[in-house]
Amino acid sequence: MILDIWLFTAVGFFILTFCAVLRIVPGPTLNDRLIAVNVAATLACAGALALTVAMGSLLVALVAGLTACVVFAATIRISQVRKGAAS
Repeated sequence: MILDIWLFTAVGFFILTFCAVLRIVPGPTLNDRLIAVNVAATLACAGALALTVAMGSLLVALVAGLTACVVFAATIRISQVRKGAAS
């Protein structure tokens, strides 16, 4: 049995992503939650990149990139709307 290091790396990144997602719920402030969402999206993209190398399919990277763009745009928009409402 050969251990695929890229698959092992992808699994490690996905475990770290899960840990970051667990941080979203108990976050004391909105800024902490938004940072946790950004960290989770970044780790998921890193895991998807490692999975792309392991599988040899660029479709995984494409879907991860599009999802990251949506998540990052949403967090930017939420932070702008909440900041405007507070002042």
